[in-house]
Amino acid sequence: TAHWQVLENTVVLRGTVIAARTIDVVAAAPYSQIIVTAMPVTAGERVRPGQVVAQIDGRPVVVLDGVLPAYRNLHEGEAGPDVGQLQRALSRLGYVNFDSPGFFGPSTALALLLFYRHLGYTAPLFRPPTPVGVPGPLAATRHRPAGARPRKPSAYLPMSEVVFIPARSALVVSVDAKVGTVVTAGPVLQLATGAPTVNGSLGRNQARMLRAGMAAWISAARPRLFRHGVITHVGSLPSPTGQAGQGFPVVITGLRPLPQHLIGVRVRLTLWLAVTSGPVLAVPLAAVVTADGSATVVRLTAGRRRLSIRVRTGISADGLVAVQPVIAGALKPGDRVVLGVSR
Repeated sequence: TAHWQVLENTVVLRGTVIAARTIDVVAAAPYSQIIVTAMPVTAGERVRPGQVVAQIDGRPVVVLDGVLPAYRNLHEGEAGPDVGQLQRALSRLGYVNFDSPGFFGPSTALALLLFYRHLGYTAPLFRPPTPVGVPGPLAATRHRPAGARPRKPSAYLPMSEVVFIPARSALVVSVDAKVGTVVTAGPVLQLATGAPTVNGSLGRNQARMLRAGMAAWISAARPRLFRHGVITHVGSLPSPTGQAGQGFPVVITGLRPLPQHLIGVRVRLTLWLAVTSGPVLAVPLAAVVTADGSATVVRLTAGRRRLSIRVRTGISADGLVAVQPVIAGALKPGDRVVLGVSR
């Protein structure tokens, strides 16, 4: 059958499912030697806010809900968006506080103290400096100014004991340290959040023919996967030398989110590269007969008569060829053509 369509070439390549965002859990402690003392999670496991994902030198590393990474220790008297994030994260876990949003006060410290207690750990205590004019706790009371009292230690959150994830849960992609391991550098485990994408690599000429928004097909035999996708990015520069999949990078996103358990899986990508700028009248390549420098197509009429139609041929792709009848209107979209005819 003759069709009015854009001619496309099919390109098949291999791709790898990649996490939308990865978060490294790095070991840190105020000691010269850092040792992993517990690893309660395994690769492939899903973790949620409020869960301990590692224990370093006897201290927990806990997951909390938030978009800002931990970049400082949070204690009483601090203020800022990261404090507000901590307060919201604790409130979602049931530890409500009554301090002003974004200000770390006594109520936030109490909520943090209870949170650590319910995890089975002693909360770290921040000891504020003694106010000016107030002696230390061992000094005689009579030397203190009237009405002045030393501030009591309060619970605080070290940045080494928390990792924030911008989702309701995260997948443990890899565990890079075992119990008893002396950590020197690098993460002890890696978390992934968000809908995964598929990364592939193309040659220069193929990459030039691709555009964001073009359709793609994602498939795999094991695990079984069939998913429609769309091209969301085509790199204008090749991947750095030495990396796997050298060439021009292409990113495919599933029309429905890909499952996170597929992260790291090799899949098959099928792409359709447009070779015509718009729709053309196309017939199967086997329907075109050439002889004496001319090309014809045999059209089958409603009464099953065969009419030889002279055509001009154009570009071909994926078993189809663009044609234009010499006599306008002699061949139209929907007309049935005969394949494999010879003169």
